Amino acid sequence: MPHLYEFYPGICLTTEENARKNLSQGKKNFSQVKKNLIQSKKNLSQVKRNLSQVKKNLSQVKKNLSQGKKNLSQVKKNLSQIKKTSVRVRKTSVKIRKTSVRLRKTSVGLRETSVRLRKPQSG
Repeated sequence: MPHLYEFYPGICLTTEENARKNLSQGKKNFSQVKKNLIQSKKNLSQVKRNLSQVKKNLSQVKKNLSQGKKNLSQVKKNLSQIKKTSVRVRKTSVKIRKTSVRLRKTSVGLRETSVRLRKPQSG
């Protein structure tokens, strides 16, 4: 490659060397910018895929929210029905005293079996 000072006698070698270094560095920078651009395109593509997935997820969340609202409405109706119905259970007791069973050949004998039910006490 010819030197610049051969064509332009007033130019010094240091200036030419600096110009060549700058040109070389510029080529390296351009190469790096190109690589960065390619990577940015890949990243953009990935971002688009992620955005699509987020939109799908958002749609599913909306459906779930709608279903949750319907379920809440049904629970409120059921709760209203439960409030209208009341059942009161008071002390109920059953006592079994002296029950015996004897098995002899083919007969069954029962002795003193009693069941006592008490009325619940009011109050």
